[in-house]
Amino acid sequence: MARTFYAAALAELKDITLADMVKVEAFGSDEPYYSTFLGTVMALDPCGRYHNILSENGYTDRCGAFWEALEKAAGRCGGWIENGEGDPCDVFFCLPSEDEEDDD
Repeated sequence: MARTFYAAALAELKDITLADMVKVEAFGSDEPYYSTFLGTVMALDPCGRYHNILSENGYTDRCGAFWEALEKAAGRCGGWIENGEGDPCDVFFCLPSEDEEDDD
């Protein structure tokens, strides 16, 4: 099951290009990066729910396998997954800015 989630996530993330993304700056950071909206937690999660750490609303191994696979696929593509600053239910795929240069 985890392998299926990983393969599907990797295929989806590999199709995303910088042209599909928006350059953003994180709150409190001066380092820009690229980001694109993947969907809401409820739409992406296999159980269709937002799983709060303190809630007993049915977090399953299947849900855990999905989110781990998504994170792993994002890392394989050189990026990461993050939730929205204004709405933690929003899920984004992010890549570092290519134009960051060392000015040493």
